[in-house]
Amino acid sequence: MGFFDGLFGMQKVPVMARRERPLSLQLLFPNKLCLHVTALAEGLRALHPMLAQACFELDAQASAAMNAEVGVARWGKHKVQVVLFGVRMPHTVVEQCVAPAYYGAELKTRAREHTAHALLFYVGEDPDPLEQYVALAVLAVALAKEGALVVLNESAHTSFPTQPLVPDKGEDLLEQLRTIPLTALYVGFVKLQVPKAEGVWMRTYGAQRMGLPDLAWHAQSDAEAFDTFQLFSGLLEYLRVSGARFDEGHTAEWQRRHVRIRKPRWRERKFLGRPGQLFVLEPRELSKRGR
Repeated sequence: MGFFDGLFGMQKVPVMARRERPLSLQLLFPNKLCLHVTALAEGLRALHPMLAQACFELDAQASAAMNAEVGVARWGKHKVQVVLFGVRMPHTVVEQCVAPAYYGAELKTRAREHTAHALLFYVGEDPDPLEQYVALAVLAVALAKEGALVVLNESAHTSFPTQPLVPDKGEDLLEQLRTIPLTALYVGFVKLQVPKAEGVWMRTYGAQRMGLPDLAWHAQSDAEAFDTFQLFSGLLEYLRVSGARFDEGHTAEWQRRHVRIRKPRWRERKFLGRPGQLFVLEPRELSKRGR
């Protein structure tokens, strides 16, 4: 059970958050802060023309019940609930998301030393998980201007700096958030050091929250990390857009890289872990391509 999964079992959780495992992102702040209604609303509206009618409001009753600041941002069919705590996030959750992430050691140190954190929950009406994550990331960008250091995705075991998500003048924020590699934030990409095993195992986390399978690859070395990151993201995007499904024995190609798809063997399940749909990708030899 994740940190914010446990939050839903508490009697103090506001009614709006009582739904079955809503998608969530989390933010780490270097200093304690308050949610400023006007500043957040104006900040959202300035991010994109589609957010011109965005509003933000605090929930005084929920805030008192949770000993935190609770608010809701709204635009179109989207609603994102914010729960801001003036304390650190649990160390195990932070480490799970920060340690495997792909940004510098200095920022990781600052993230670990945070003094406040916020939980963002999607409570709107859009059924598309990608659009839900985009809405969550939009609010993360707005809160980046309030000092948020990194955005975490506990379900995906990953995190990402907030500042690269802030659009430059003239950039389309919504398009940027829809087209970033899935394995950058919405799905996690993690390297596993398996005792007594040669090479490096790499796998995704959190793809199932998007209705997709998680993927794993046994690499010869760390040098394959970037190519595997791209392979996972490309194949998951293909599945998301096409509606296709993987199964045992299927084959796939991405950027001239040919792979065979299988289910994990029993001994691999010990370190790949986590129940649910996960497929192992393997190189497909030229002789087996049928060409």
